[in-house]
Amino acid sequence: MTIYTDAQDKNPKSKSGSNVNSDAASHFTGNTSVKMYTDAKNGLECSVGSVSFEPGARTNWHSHGGGQILLITEGTAFYQEKGKPKQILHKGDLVTSLPGAEHWHGATPDSRMTHTAIGPNADKGTVIWLGKVDDDIYLSGQTQIAGKQFLTRRQQSITAIAALTAKGNLPALESELTKGLEAGLTVNEIKEILVQLYAYCGFPRSLNAINTLNTLMEERKAKNINDPVGDEPVVLSSNVNKYELGKKNLETLTGKPETGPKTGYAAFVPVIELFLKEHLFADIFSRGVLSNQDRELVTISALSSLGGVEAQLQSHMGLSMNTGLTRDQVSHMLDVVADVASTADADAGRKVLEKLKAG
Repeated sequence: MTIYTDAQDKNPKSKSGSNVNSDAASHFTGNTSVKMYTDAKNGLECSVGSVSFEPGARTNWHSHGGGQILLITEGTAFYQEKGKPKQILHKGDLVTSLPGAEHWHGATPDSRMTHTAIGPNADKGTVIWLGKVDDDIYLSGQTQIAGKQFLTRRQQSITAIAALTAKGNLPALESELTKGLEAGLTVNEIKEILVQLYAYCGFPRSLNAINTLNTLMEERKAKNINDPVGDEPVVLSSNVNKYELGKKNLETLTGKPETGPKTGYAAFVPVIELFLKEHLFADIFSRGVLSNQDRELVTISALSSLGGVEAQLQSHMGLSMNTGLTRDQVSHMLDVVADVASTADADAGRKVLEKLKAG
């Protein structure tokens, strides 16, 4: 749904005085939606609303006669006042726009964002809409000002699909599967995500997610939506020594040779180490379709959402960064987990990431 106003201008009017959606829609770029909790006609001269922005969506330049307070509740945001550097804001960040200050705000290119907009002092004047924020302004100085790297829309979809599969939240998963296809994931890439996840969250979660994808694909085909199938998975030759292949794949991920005596779980229950090498790191990680980086992103997303597996999460966070993911991107992954699955689990994951930084 496209928003037709902001939290302090709920019913914009045309020059003739009638309410019109097209006029309000011109105040935004991209897809956004709004939920008003209260308008300024509550005796307190203060409005409160929640506004959600899809990636790349933003407001026009505008100002508020009574000022505005924004609290980021999901995702990552851009905020900029006229003549000042663009700010990047995360969940929990708050920014205050003083009365009359020209500014704009919206989602980053690769992240959905929701903020609570509080409009105090409405008796001093409502919103004044100005010109659009074009792509040059929206993107200018992004790398230098933000100083951070984010997951792409495709990577965010991988994260959301893995997290929701681990949680078993099938209604939300169906929506994210659709977004994943729209973000550029092929059908076979999504299949590989769900196949790999059985190794981390069990057959029941994996099979339920696969059945959800199957139903979705049938519905999309009935609507004549033809999604790219993508590359077919590799089938290993029967002559392959799977243990040695798994060891080689693991060495690629860790950057360390697999030598020396077995310790810990591998020494205590040797067969589980055999299964890990032959099945997880050989059968699954040799199937292609997804890169090693994709597969580690699947893993850390699922482990973050499962909770209670901090030791394994720390290990795989390290592996994910060996594949080229940055700490900022792993942090962004946790933001996505918080948005779609569990804030508590994401917070626990951030503590693991901090330990990894310290190490």
